[in-house]
Amino acid sequence: MKPEFTLQAINEYQPFLLDHLKSLLTIPSMYDESTTGKNKPFGQGIHEALEFMLALGESEGFNIKNVDGYAGHIEWGQGTDLIGVLGHLDVVPPGEGWSGDPFRPIISDGKLFARGAQDDKGPVMAAFIALKWLKDLGVQPNKRVRFIVGTDEERQWKCMKHYFEQEEMPSLGFSPDAKFPVIHAEKGLVDVELTKSTTMKQPEEVKASVLSLRGGERLNMVPEKATVTLSWNSAALPELFESFLKEDACEGEIIQQPSHWEITMKGKSAHAMEPNNGVNAFVSMVRFLQTIPIAEELKQDLKWISETLAPTRGERIGIACQDDVSGPLTVNIGQGSIENDKITLGLNMRYPVTEDFDKLFAIFKEEANSQGFEETIIEHLESIFLEKDHPFVQQLLNVYKKHTPNQENVAPIAIGGATYARALEQGVAYGALFDDSPDTAHNADEHVRIDDLMKAALIYAEALYDLVTD
Repeated sequence: MKPEFTLQAINEYQPFLLDHLKSLLTIPSMYDESTTGKNKPFGQGIHEALEFMLALGESEGFNIKNVDGYAGHIEWGQGTDLIGVLGHLDVVPPGEGWSGDPFRPIISDGKLFARGAQDDKGPVMAAFIALKWLKDLGVQPNKRVRFIVGTDEERQWKCMKHYFEQEEMPSLGFSPDAKFPVIHAEKGLVDVELTKSTTMKQPEEVKASVLSLRGGERLNMVPEKATVTLSWNSAALPELFESFLKEDACEGEIIQQPSHWEITMKGKSAHAMEPNNGVNAFVSMVRFLQTIPIAEELKQDLKWISETLAPTRGERIGIACQDDVSGPLTVNIGQGSIENDKITLGLNMRYPVTEDFDKLFAIFKEEANSQGFEETIIEHLESIFLEKDHPFVQQLLNVYKKHTPNQENVAPIAIGGATYARALEQGVAYGALFDDSPDTAHNADEHVRIDDLMKAALIYAEALYDLVTD
């Protein structure tokens, strides 16, 4: 007989979830090259998070495996068929603007605040609770469920590549790293580096020289901060900067040092899947530098960056497009630097699922090359797409509808984000955000509603029950 899947029943696991989730959130599991080593390919913090999660799985009686520190899995059930649940334990850098310590979890007004609370440690723990509940109920599955936890989702996905070179591919699965009801399509994603030599120094009579410019931490984040070191013997600079800020969406500050000026531009971070939700501090700084008498060659390069490259739909490059399945192409300048007469830019572009990547990139390459920039593809994740009426999609959708009022007519959706669903031969993203959930991933004061986590755990539990007992 099928168990009763109710919020009242799953809420008994809330203390367990919060206790272990808060412990996991205290681990600063960001990529750290300085602490990489054997079985620690992404650094000490990520290693500790993976060890924590696998130890928790083992303590609850699941079979576990650590695959060389790249990823691991927690397995339950028996049979030849394998269902995958894929989440990640790495997080983006906290950035600035937090009300408290991003790695000291705080509960306030029913919300849990910490870096990773929403992306993706909270949903990971919700999925784990779902598995634990089924096991505690004594459910006898006729398939295996493998909860795969990765550690390089926010960067280059080397974790999944290494894992699936050694481990079995599930026949189908889902990733709790997006939103409900079901994500049946994800845009293609490409990270690109552009480089070009330029002239930073100025003739004696002009005197304004950019000594260095830096902005952004990750390609998949809108830069919230950019800094420039400027040599210019002009008392008018602070007034020019303040005037620019009044017309721009950023804030900033300027400090005069004995030999130079230090200028900081502050924007608003957001996920690169929708750059318009943020304010790009690097692009704003690039625009500001064009208002002062810097080297003409550099000024022209900055003009191209701000006017042609920066528009977030790719319209000035000639690659703007959209489809009915997944929406418009997006472009995010996530990182930029100018040092030693060299411009380096890092871009994150996401293209609709029905578009031809090779055709789009050829247009982009031609435009960049025409301006003297050389391009290098850092990473390319092809789009994924399961039809809305696919039986697996419909099975997950029906469980969501059962536990979510007034959602009878809801349909699967597409996103611009990239989830581990792409690592599967047949995969989708499934929660853990609901329609009215605040999306705070990658932002300061990232948080998740505790009720949302418990409801997601309930949905995951019934969905997994249906998958392993049909």
